Amino acid sequence: MGDMAYRDRPLNAEEMEALRLVLSTYRDSSGQNQTKYGSMPGFRDFERGLASVLGGTAAENKGVFDIIVTPSDGSTAFGISCKMARFAPKAQNAAFVELSNAAAKFRAHLLERQINWATDPMLAGPAIIELVTKWHTDDANEHGLDLDKSAYAVLSRSSDWSTYQLSTFPLDLYGFNPIGDIAWTATTKRIDGHVEINGQPHLLWQWYPTSGGQLKWWPPLSWATWSTEPFTLEEPPLVRPVERAEEYFPDLWPHGFTPSA
Repeated sequence: MGDMAYRDRPLNAEEMEALRLVLSTYRDSSGQNQTKYGSMPGFRDFERGLASVLGGTAAENKGVFDIIVTPSDGSTAFGISCKMARFAPKAQNAAFVELSNAAAKFRAHLLERQINWATDPMLAGPAIIELVTKWHTDDANEHGLDLDKSAYAVLSRSSDWSTYQLSTFPLDLYGFNPIGDIAWTATTKRIDGHVEINGQPHLLWQWYPTSGGQLKWWPPLSWATWSTEPFTLEEPPLVRPVERAEEYFPDLWPHGFTPSA
């Protein structure tokens, strides 16, 4: 025990290079995001790629933990919640994470507590964070995971998909006490949660109850357990799906086949 990536330490140089190259493979036309800059990895590609590097399993569902790693030494499994988004504006000195868009669950939670988000943002904000924290605990209990060793993995990218950075944050959403430390205010469309960092206001939380239910989080970079240096992806040859299929199944491939167009 004591030497597992993510559970006990950051990715080492070899593991990080493996992840970088795995993410690069999705530029061969198989990436989830087909952009004007070419094929690029998407959030599912990130989950699957990181799972393969860690020897874990990609959950492929909407649960809290996108990757479950079961150590071979018999110790308790742990989970990783993967998030992927653009870099936050540099002035914020924070990562950007869209934590959830479970609009119906958020509204039901507030309704159960008879909280009107528009008139009682100071009650609604803490209640929403409480619910997300409960999801962490419930999911960890369901899968038998060590919650204290589990984490967020945030892959940030530039708007032109040229630069990436991997950061890891603890699952603890209470870096600032939601009651007292965070100033919650309501607009016509959302709730904002601001804190003061070094004498300056910082937007930490934002929830849109009527627009998909997005819960957005800007954790300060100083909260990260660890972060990589910014990195780029390699550019592999473009491979069409028919070419990949022929390579994988040469004995079965219909050699008289040609695309009709």
